[in-house]
Amino acid sequence: MNSIDPSQIELIKSIDEINKVVWNSRGVPITGVDLYQECSNALERSKSINYQFGVAQCLLNLGMGSFILKHDTHLALSQLHEANLLFKEIKNEKWSANSFLTIGIVFNSLGKAESALSNALRGISFYEKNADDIIDRTMAFYVLGTVYKDLKKYNESEKYYKIGVSRSVKTDSLWIGRIFSGLSNIYSIQGKYDEAINMGFKALDILKSDNNTIGESRALNDIGAIYKKQKKYVDALDYLSKGLEIRETLDLKQFALSSHIDIAELFCEIGQNENAIIHLKKAEQKAIETNLLSRLSKIYHDLASIYKSISDFQQALIYNEKYVQITIDTHENEIENKINSLHTELLREKEAEIERLKNVELKSAYNLIEIKNKEILDSINYAKRIQYALLAHEGLLNENLENYFVLFKPKDIVSGDFYWATKKGDDFFLACCDSTGHGVPGAFMSLLNISFLNEAINEKNIVSPDQVLNHVRDRLIQNLDGGQDGMDATLLRINKNKISYASSNNSPLLIRDKQLILLNADKMPVGKGYRSESFSLYDIDIKAGDTLYFFTDGFADQFGGSDGKKYKYKQLANLLLSNVDEDMEVQKEKLNDAFNSWQGNLEQVDDVCIIGIKF
Repeated sequence: MNSIDPSQIELIKSIDEINKVVWNSRGVPITGVDLYQECSNALERSKSINYQFGVAQCLLNLGMGSFILKHDTHLALSQLHEANLLFKEIKNEKWSANSFLTIGIVFNSLGKAESALSNALRGISFYEKNADDIIDRTMAFYVLGTVYKDLKKYNESEKYYKIGVSRSVKTDSLWIGRIFSGLSNIYSIQGKYDEAINMGFKALDILKSDNNTIGESRALNDIGAIYKKQKKYVDALDYLSKGLEIRETLDLKQFALSSHIDIAELFCEIGQNENAIIHLKKAEQKAIETNLLSRLSKIYHDLASIYKSISDFQQALIYNEKYVQITIDTHENEIENKINSLHTELLREKEAEIERLKNVELKSAYNLIEIKNKEILDSINYAKRIQYALLAHEGLLNENLENYFVLFKPKDIVSGDFYWATKKGDDFFLACCDSTGHGVPGAFMSLLNISFLNEAINEKNIVSPDQVLNHVRDRLIQNLDGGQDGMDATLLRINKNKISYASSNNSPLLIRDKQLILLNADKMPVGKGYRSESFSLYDIDIKAGDTLYFFTDGFADQFGGSDGKKYKYKQLANLLLSNVDEDMEVQKEKLNDAFNSWQGNLEQVDDVCIIGIKF
């Protein structure tokens, strides 16, 4: 936000307060309060007043909620990355650092050590320069210490844990307690059991007194694991069971999974194989629910070993086959992780060599590149502001459409797709267009196309949609000196319930009485092509309850799904039909969710724009 409307100050305060409570309450459930829902509501309010900092903080908190409460790591990473982009855009280094650190936590839980370390180091750099921000600074060093611990870099881990508590304060008990838990783990691994137990109980006392139930369960589990190493099995089972009880009560599946595995290992050690099998099967179910394949692989291996030891060879074979299959399924991911690890190591060696040589010329060149990259990125972000200013603004759409949505998902910072509107007398014009290209070249084309649309209607007083597209095509051919660039477009002219339109390549879709009606379109571009006749003018006889959709090809052309294929128009039409009775904002959310789910980890291939209007 560039400025704050005085009437919105109280709303902004309430949004900030919700975000503060959620950020400071991670791991501390509040009785009778659904913090995830509170944060979701705050996100919508932030968007409604364009409060970008509020939007970013809500996304950050929702990302943690999706990870801890909903066990959806894909959604969590999507929300966290989106938050980080916004924090960067508004130049908030502290909260960008917190986003990096939180992303590091999620990657660490997935066993993606290199990604976890990369994000943790990016986040820690801010707190190394800002030592007075004590509470979040303690959290930052806890995250980095934990990543190093899981990488088995115990000296580094202990170093960063101790930095974290060196300036901590009483109000920061959440992270102090977790650091003591981390130190307890390190000392236990090193066989320093007295120190480990001491740190474990310090962590438990702090987290329990602070009512941090998630942290308390972690401390109980850690103490139980230490007693198990000391072969104090009665005490070990007591503390492991208490930790599991908390985790099951709070439905913390990935944490309960760890508890079941630890208890199963204890029962194996004391020869109670039946009890071990019971806990491993419970762990199996939770690993499937949370899609933690690396943990599932260990569970299958352990079950196969136990069944073999008790001469149940049929069950041993079944679980051994499951173990082999999941190993094959994850083989490609392991190869990719190794390649990424090698790449990261080579980058580190290169950076170390540059630092060792103290080559001023190379460093100067690197700094210059960094400056130029920032200048370019700043310019593109500024271009985005210009482009968004020329899109159909919400006020104009709300004045002329009673019930609608616009789903707009650029592939890059700026976009070749655009949606544009203008009012001329009693006529309202609305266009959904796909310019040649995407990114910066596509954005330049979109600005040119918007200019010629505006010229046709508001300067040349051309009001028939077919003639507007003819005019834009002529102007593009004149100005592009014979080039093939242009756009595909659907242009509506709305006057009360009378609608006429012209369309280039992408056919609009009308849903009436639960029936799909594919409307006409001319198979030629707005620009130079193999056809040059006039665009056709079509009229739509609109009835109450009709819903009209028009769109670019980005959604249908997106690769994804289990086979990496295109989504295609038929599937898009069926998706629109299945949700046609929903509120328009709900339809937009379901379209967005379907796109993200289909895309998965693949790159977005093109800009996406879909407009829906209910009459």
